[in-house]
Amino acid sequence: MASVYLLILKRFIFFTLLQGLIFNNFDFFDIYDPYICLVFLITFPIKINKITFMIISFFFGFVLDLYSDSIGINAAACLSIAFLRSYILSFVFGSFYDPHGVKLIKNYVTESTFSQKFLYLSSVIIIHHLIIFSLETFSFNFISLVIYKTLITFSISLIFCTTFIYIMIENEK
Repeated sequence: MASVYLLILKRFIFFTLLQGLIFNNFDFFDIYDPYICLVFLITFPIKINKITFMIISFFFGFVLDLYSDSIGINAAACLSIAFLRSYILSFVFGSFYDPHGVKLIKNYVTESTFSQKFLYLSSVIIIHHLIIFSLETFSFNFISLVIYKTLITFSISLIFCTTFIYIMIENEK
C-alpha cells in the first residue's frame, strides 16, 4: 500500500509541475490552455478511499491555483471531479466497474471498448471544464462563452490527456 501512495505522490508532483510550468503557458490562440493535470484525476487508483481521494484532489487543485492565481477555481473543479468520478465510472463501465478497486485503470483502458474510454475521458474533461469556466465568469450572461471555451479546451485537453494516458500505460507494462 505504501508503494501506491508513493506513486500518487510522484504523479502529484509531476502533474502539478507539468501543468503549472509548461501547460499553463501553452496558450493556443492566446486563450486556450490544455489541462493535462486531469490525467492525475482520471488515472487515480480506484482502491483508495473516496474521502482520501477527495482530500488529495482538493490539495491538487489548490496547488494548481497557486500556479495560476485562480483563487480556488481549480480546487473546486478537482474536488467536484473527485466526488463524481465513481458515479461516472459506474455509469460508463456498468457491470465492468469494480468499486472495490481490484482492477487498475490500465485494465479499464485495455479491456474496455473505444466508446467507453471516450465517454469516460470526455465526461470527466467536460465536467471539469464547465465548472472551471463557469466559476471563472460567474455569470449567466456569458453562458455562450463558457460553452465555447469548454468545447475548444475540451478538444485540446482530450488529445493531450489521451496521449499521456497511453504513454503511462505503455510504461507500466
